[in-house]
Amino acid sequence: MKKLKYIILPILIAAGFTFGLNQYLNKKNIEMLHTKDLYMTLHDTKSLVKDKGVFVNNHLMRDGDIMMLGSSELSHSTKQHPDYYFNTGRTKNGVITIGRAYTQTLQDASIVGSLDNNISEKKVVLLLSMQWFMDKEGVSPHHFQTRFSPIQFYRFLDNPKISDDVKHRYAKRVNELLKNPGEYRDEALYAKMYIDKSFKANVMKTMFSPYYSVRESMVAMKDKGISYKKLDSMYDKDEVNYNIKGKINWEEEMKKAQSDAEKRVGKKAEVLGGDRLYIDKGYYKQYIRNKDDYFKNVYNYVDLNSSKEFDDLSIFLDTCKDLGIKPTIVLIPGMNEFYDYTGIDKNERTEFFDKVRKTINPYEHNLVDLTKNEVRRYYLRDVMHLGTVGWVDLCSQVYDIYER
Repeated sequence: MKKLKYIILPILIAAGFTFGLNQYLNKKNIEMLHTKDLYMTLHDTKSLVKDKGVFVNNHLMRDGDIMMLGSSELSHSTKQHPDYYFNTGRTKNGVITIGRAYTQTLQDASIVGSLDNNISEKKVVLLLSMQWFMDKEGVSPHHFQTRFSPIQFYRFLDNPKISDDVKHRYAKRVNELLKNPGEYRDEALYAKMYIDKSFKANVMKTMFSPYYSVRESMVAMKDKGISYKKLDSMYDKDEVNYNIKGKINWEEEMKKAQSDAEKRVGKKAEVLGGDRLYIDKGYYKQYIRNKDDYFKNVYNYVDLNSSKEFDDLSIFLDTCKDLGIKPTIVLIPGMNEFYDYTGIDKNERTEFFDKVRKTINPYEHNLVDLTKNEVRRYYLRDVMHLGTVGWVDLCSQVYDIYER
């Protein structure tokens, strides 16, 4: 009996401490989400609480913010970033920008599928880039793992509104991409067991069920702990004010964007293969100057239409459908002169975007098709990312969808 006491007592103490800590984090985080100025969290493009969390995302979505999902274009590289329009007190809706380099649609499905089902009318915008489809395998295992979130993974598979078929396809892709899982060994095993319908796998699921219940609780608490640390370091609402007076004048914003772009490009546009590229001079000097021979047909091997990214896009769309979300899909152009020269010509790009449109057409959605702007001067700041003019155009269209 004494030995049993020595075993049970530490377990009870640990359980009590964990429960108390969880309650404390819940209480303090909720308090701070209402008293802290959240601008810097919204502004942070490398925020773990947004990229890999659920707690803060749920709060922001309950407030009616627009969740804008993308990749490296969401870095604050221009004065026309969505944060500067939607998070400065001039709109009904704030914007939660989530995405950095190599974030792609499977991660976006994880984020959307992990949100609280009690949140009504979720506003979701997906910035879809052609570059995601250039690799036949879609997102690489390495890049997927750097963006992978255990808590979002478990919440997705626990979500009662997501169909078994979508969960199975999602878990199958996660299983493929966590081949050398490192710190995510538990999630890799869970995904493998989830898609295995054999008797042996069902027995293992039953055996491991208590462990995974604890594991999910621990990663949820980790999310709350990271959120607490971030929120605790922020200013109170009465200490700062990032609001801008008045309404947004989109015509004036476009004039400023044009002027900014002219300065960024410089007086003389640079050249690749005899064609002028109206892109940021700094980008040109770093990545393109004197590399004409290297870039000539460098992407000849690419088959945009055979990428597994289309499967991941379907998972994202089906997730939105199951959750009653009408996403806004934004088709981002690539620079015409650059991709013609590097081996992905106009016909290939047209066929690709046609396939994307056919993929999304069966789903309820808003479409913002920017592909016609691939030849528009200053629309992109480099060969693939929206520039000053492009951001104003996109933000004004998002404004029209959600604000009017």
